[in-house]
Amino acid sequence: GACPAPGVPPGASKEGSHYGVEGRVRYRCRPGLRLLGSAERVCTESGVWSGTEPSCRDPLSFDSPEDVAASFLASLAQAVEVAEANGTLGATEKRRIRLAPGAALNVYLVLDASSSVSEQDFELARQALQELVRRTPQNTPTTRHVLVIMTDGRVNMGGSPTPVINQIRELLSIGRDPRNDREDFLDMYVFGLGELVHMETLNALASHKDGEQHVFVLRDLGDLQETFHRMIDESETLSMCGLAYEFKNARDQEKNPWHVTVTSRVHIAVTASTLMCGGTRVSREPTRVAGGTRVTAAPARAQRPGKGHERCQGALVSPYFVLTAAHCFHVDDQAHWINVDLGAAAGAPGVAGLFPHPLYDLGGRRARGVPEFYDYDVALVQLQQPVAPSPTARPLCLPCTEGTARALRLPPAQSSCQEQRQLLLPEKNQTRFFVSTREPGSSSGCGCCSSWATSGGGARADALRAPLYAAASALDDVVTPRFLCSGGTEPVVDPNACRGDSGGPVIVTRGKRYFQVGVISWGVLDVCRQRQAPSHARDFHVSLFEVLPWLRERLRDEDLGFLP
Repeated sequence: GACPAPGVPPGASKEGSHYGVEGRVRYRCRPGLRLLGSAERVCTESGVWSGTEPSCRDPLSFDSPEDVAASFLASLAQAVEVAEANGTLGATEKRRIRLAPGAALNVYLVLDASSSVSEQDFELARQALQELVRRTPQNTPTTRHVLVIMTDGRVNMGGSPTPVINQIRELLSIGRDPRNDREDFLDMYVFGLGELVHMETLNALASHKDGEQHVFVLRDLGDLQETFHRMIDESETLSMCGLAYEFKNARDQEKNPWHVTVTSRVHIAVTASTLMCGGTRVSREPTRVAGGTRVTAAPARAQRPGKGHERCQGALVSPYFVLTAAHCFHVDDQAHWINVDLGAAAGAPGVAGLFPHPLYDLGGRRARGVPEFYDYDVALVQLQQPVAPSPTARPLCLPCTEGTARALRLPPAQSSCQEQRQLLLPEKNQTRFFVSTREPGSSSGCGCCSSWATSGGGARADALRAPLYAAASALDDVVTPRFLCSGGTEPVVDPNACRGDSGGPVIVTRGKRYFQVGVISWGVLDVCRQRQAPSHARDFHVSLFEVLPWLRERLRDEDLGFLP
């Protein structure tokens, strides 16, 4: 015959034995199984069977994220290759959506909003699709069409979606001419989620193409999100700032890939006045608490042995630099005494230099009753070797840079620092988060900035209730315009930073991207071991918008593109 003998999938039976041109074979699944693929296939003049090889599956079986990503992309690559006939793709590139500056892929996403889909599931699915859109390029110059449909396949009051799919096919002239069916101009992929999907509808909506899979059934939305992550080839975008994995099975450091913790190897006595916030040995793993969800993150450490390991936190802001707090170091610390550990994957690069802000002066206002003055409490640690970007080591986005403009989807050539400030640090309470060293599972309230404000009003006045400032006569001698403030109980109860959190980033999230707006500096009280913090328990953080000239000067060779 013109076509090879078709196989019979497990659990199926086949009718038809004529394999010449126009020969037909039909498949049926045994009771209890559902057929996916083509129930009928026709031998074409080209010697291949029409449609997709069928399979019979248990309604309660699910595809794994790994298998879905591989099958989906193997099929999707065919459409991309046809659409970009002048380009060439390597064997490995066919298995990922490749992200490259200036490249894009034109994909239509259709989300089931019928009554059988709960409002919560719809929102979670929408977020998963939004993440796929944000992490894939756009505006591909192609005449091919790819539709990705997420549905449970159950028909409600709106009627069956199959006629709409037929209208789309008709609009694109798909299947009109048997000699040129144009099937390669349209790919319909259908994702079913959960145990109650209607297999027959999913199969009717999807494209049926030889050697390709267009129907996928996943257990839940978490698996869908992981599938989308596995689809993305980030080889050319790992250095992009502010990206992190968020799917449930991601490793801790992939969820906080910028996270660094800093200490030093000086064999000297370190007093509480030297390291007020970071001067306590902390052996617990840090936890990010955001929106009520606690996420453990493996730390990158810098530590001072001798009389205790003095740990602070920090953030990778470029391949060569870690941003942290100046008070985490003694005035006599030298670069080769500092140890920076970026986690198991990235190792512990050597330190080439330590650069506290030149205006930081811890004892500068002792004559005014301020034994420790934390204005300009920021420092940069320069590494001897650049950190190779990877899913476990990525920089945070710094304000007023071209990278942040792109992450905010602002034209870098037209974006301004003031515009970024209005977006990232508006003059109102905002939800922000930081990484805390509190013990996972503890009931104490360290972790998340539930609300946010510039240092004004009662929040600033609470600073004088710190025991350290009992002799201070003026609030402005303690709190300067460079501080941001969190904590307190109004308008909501804010968790507080803990000892050991100093130097860590205060982070804003927008569109699944992460932006650092501050550095954790000091707190009114150490409340993380208490059951409930008092209303005046405030934390103060240095705003990066107020130290931009220093950042711009120190990071001038890092190709961050600071804006005017």
